[in-house]
Amino acid sequence: MTNTDPRIRQLAEARQQHGHQPYGSTARWDNLKPDEQQLFLTEATAWLAAAVAAGIAPPAERPTPDHNAVWVDEEGFLYGEYQTSPPTPLAEAAILRLVWASEVCSEKREMEEQGTTFRLLGWSE
Repeated sequence: MTNTDPRIRQLAEARQQHGHQPYGSTARWDNLKPDEQQLFLTEATAWLAAAVAAGIAPPAERPTPDHNAVWVDEEGFLYGEYQTSPPTPLAEAAILRLVWASEVCSEKREMEEQGTTFRLLGWSE
C-alpha cells in the first residue's frame, strides 16, 4: 500500500472530521499543520492496509490483468469494469451499470454453505 492510494487521504480526512464532530468543531483538513496531517495519513495508511489484509477493502491495484473492477457509486448503484484489449489503466476503464436479473438469482445462504465468501460493498435503493 502506497501513499498514492487516494483512499488514504479520504480516510484520513474523514477520521479527522469525525473526531471533531462531537465537539461541534468544523476544523478543515487544509487548516491542519503538516505534521498533524501526516499523523492522520500514517494512521489511515495502517488502517487501510489492515482492511485490505482482512478482505473488507479491495487492494487499490489490479491483482492480475484478468481481474475486473467492481464499483459502487454514492447512490449504491453497482458497475462492472469492461476491459478492452490490451487492458486500459483503471482510471480510463469503461464501466457498465450492473442490473438485477431475477433469472440468474441464487440463494446467498446456499452459496455460503458451498464456500463462497461475500464482501459488503454498499447499499442500493
